Formats: sequence, C-alpha cells, structure tokens
Amino acid sequence: MLLHAFLTSVLLTQAPSVSATPGRTPTSQSAPAATDTPVRDAASSDSAVPMPTSGTKTTALPLLTLQEAIALAEKQSPSLDAARARLQQSKELGNKAWSGYLPSVTASGSYIRNPKELSFALPGAPDPVTLQKQDQLSGQISARQALIVPTLWPAIKNAYLGEKVAGLTAENSRREILFSVAQAYLGAASLREAMAVQEQLLEVRRGFERDAQNRFDVGDVERLALLRATLDRKQAEQEVVRSRNAYATAKSSLAALLARPVDFDVAPPQETAVPLPAETGDVASAEKTALDRRPDASAARLNVDLARGGRKQVLFEYLPNLHATGNVSTSNTAGLTGVASTWTAGLALSWNLFDGGLREANLRESSGKIAEASANLRGTEEKIRDEVRKARSELESAEVNLSTAEERVKLAWESARLAKQSFDAGATTYLQVTDVNATLASAQMSAVTEALNVQLSRLALARATGLFDPTGNSLAPVP
Repeated sequence: MLLHAFLTSVLLTQAPSVSATPGRTPTSQSAPAATDTPVRDAASSDSAVPMPTSGTKTTALPLLTLQEAIALAEKQSPSLDAARARLQQSKELGNKAWSGYLPSVTASGSYIRNPKELSFALPGAPDPVTLQKQDQLSGQISARQALIVPTLWPAIKNAYLGEKVAGLTAENSRREILFSVAQAYLGAASLREAMAVQEQLLEVRRGFERDAQNRFDVGDVERLALLRATLDRKQAEQEVVRSRNAYATAKSSLAALLARPVDFDVAPPQETAVPLPAETGDVASAEKTALDRRPDASAARLNVDLARGGRKQVLFEYLPNLHATGNVSTSNTAGLTGVASTWTAGLALSWNLFDGGLREANLRESSGKIAEASANLRGTEEKIRDEVRKARSELESAEVNLSTAEERVKLAWESARLAKQSFDAGATTYLQVTDVNATLASAQMSAVTEALNVQLSRLALARATGLFDPTGNSLAPVP
C-alpha cells in the first residue's frame, strides 16, 4: 500500500486556504478555495521537525530486502554461528563412544637414584651380578583391546542418536533465528511506512495551520480554530519524532541480529509479502505437516529412543567384559635372569557380580527417564498442535481486521470528500473538516498495522507448521 501517496492525493486536497490579498474580507457564506499542496512559507520554518523540501538533496541509504537480510543472518549471525559450533561439538559423540572399543596404549618410564649399587659374585661366574644400579632406568608399554564389552554396544548407538538430536536442535535454532530476523524486518518495514504516513500528515497539518493563520488575520475564523490547528501541527510533529525513533530502534534491533552497522533502509511492506503455505488449507493437514516437518518434534521422538537406549545400556552392565592385554617392559638392570626386557600377553575377564545396588538404582532411574521423554514428546506434540491452531486463528482474524481497516479507509475517504464539499458550501466548520481528516489519517495508520499483522501471522503459521525455511540450508536433515 502506498499510503503516503494516498494521503498526498486525499488529505492535502482537504486543506482549505484563502487568498491573503490585503483588503479582501471573506464572509461566512463565501466558500474557500482548496489547493492541492500546502505552500511553504515562513510560517512553517519554526517547526521542530525539519522536513526535506523538493530542492533538498538527501543521502539515500542502501535498500535491504527481506531475502538479503535472511541470507546475511545465515552467513554472519552470532547466534547461528554458536549453533553451528554446538553442532560441530556434538559430532564427536560417536568418536567418544567408539574409543572404548578401539585399542588403548599407554607408555611409562621411571628413573631412580639409589644410594649405592648392589651386586654380588656367583661362584664360577666371570662377572658379578648387578641387582641394583645406582642410576636405575626402566620403561613399560601396555596395550588393552576390548573384545566383548556389552555396555559399549548400546552406548555407541546412543551416541549416534545424540548426534541426530543435537543436529535437529541446531536446525530448530537456525529456523528460530531466521524467523526472528524476518519478524524484525517486517516490523521495521511497517514502521517505515507508518513514518511516511506521519510525515505526510505533518505536511497536511502545516497547511491547515497556515490557512487558519491567514483566515484569522482577515477575521474569517475565531482564534480557537487557529489554536486547534497549531495544536494539531504540534501533535503531528510529536508523532513524526516518535515514528522516526521507532523506525530507528527497529533498524538497530535488526542490525544487531545481522551483526552489521545500521547503514540501510528496509523495503516497503508491499515488497516483502509473505506467501501462505498450501499445506495449511485445513487444520488436520496443517497439524500433520507440523508434526512431520518440525525439527523439535523429530528431536522429541529421538529423545524417547535415546532414553530407551540408556536403559538398555544399564541392563548390559550385568554381563561380563573381556579384554585382551599386552605389556612390554625394559630396564637397565638385568638381575638374576640376565634379561633386561620382558613381555606378557593375555586375556582379562571381569564380571561385576554385586555393586551395592547401583545398577538397580540406575535401572529405575532410566525407566523414569523413558517416562519423562515420552511425556515430553506428548507435550511437544500438543504444543505444536496448539501453535498451529492459534496461528491459523490469528491469521484469519488478521485478514478480517485488514479487510475491515481497508473498508474503514474507504469510508473515511468518502467522509473527508463530503466534508470538503460541505465546507465549500459553508455548511460545516473548519474544526469539523479537521476532525474528519484526523479520522482518515487514523484509518490509514490502522490499515498499516493490520497489514503488518497479516504478514506476521502468515510468518507465524509457516513457522508453526515447520514450513518456514527460507534458504533451505539445513544444518541437519529432518527425518
């Protein structure tokens, strides 16, 4: 909607004006002429809100589109970078689990300084046998390989499930971040449109004030009309300042999400229309789509499998473990055997027969975790269904409200046109014309707000159904 242009063609034509030629005294029966645009003069130079004239050159900021904002957020958003880092960390869960089944090798060495060297001579031996050197060195390498470790079997599977859950959580974070960026962008775009309407309305109020001043000077209106026009102009200036600050604040919030300077303008709302997903035609279809497509629903289902895998891991603790072991050691003292280096190899079987009831406690705890995960899954599904229903209802209400607001604009425009005709005929007062124009401006602002609500409601419905993925660059596939 080009609301500021609409205001230019409608509101400005409602501003009555009279000739300021000295000596002409209009009567109450004479109809004032209307101008299409207010004339700038010294009367408007004291305004607290400067407005650029047609001869003033303003520096235009680069225009940022919704697609560019989303692409920029996906590229350099700090929150999204943190989500990627968490996802990268989660990819090591499988490697950690497999480490228990891969060989482990440890090496150790020692140096001991003894008070003196101990040795003795054997009969018939050419050289004495050294039992302890004064500087004694030794080294050892030990290896261990798991052969049968039942607890590792579900642990490895659970690790891969954990990676999938982490991936879905990161994907859900990505979509939520992009959703926040789209929300912030649409809000800023709407505020920009509202700011343009307020600025145009200020120009109208200035025209009314100048006209009221001219009429008061020639005695055609009372001082109350001039005071009312001045008050309306000041209130319009306040609204312009408020709308400009709101737009600047919205751009600052958007820039923070994008991690970039506030050196841009956003596109008007009509250039950022949000399409309505086809899968949201009925409630049942929308709910099914949401349960199938949303990453948080998929993560909740995997969390149930993960909890069951944790219980299986506790059960497997009742089984024995078998490891292969090997050891190589060397020393600078041969001793009685005359051999400085030795090695061993063997099998180690361990079976925890009783641990004080720890496994039984862990088993009961894991059963509770399964119940918790199942309850969380049901809660997540009900929450998703509720979000879909609410989003559909809010969209329906927003569309009805927008239709009503547009009809209100048409009615207000017709009232303003009739008020203008009545004023020209001398049947209405200046204050009545002002009130009608204020009603028209209010209707225009309401239309801007309701148009934004429709856009945001469509966005919320796409998010609720799991269809909001503007780039398709998923961090993890949704099963």
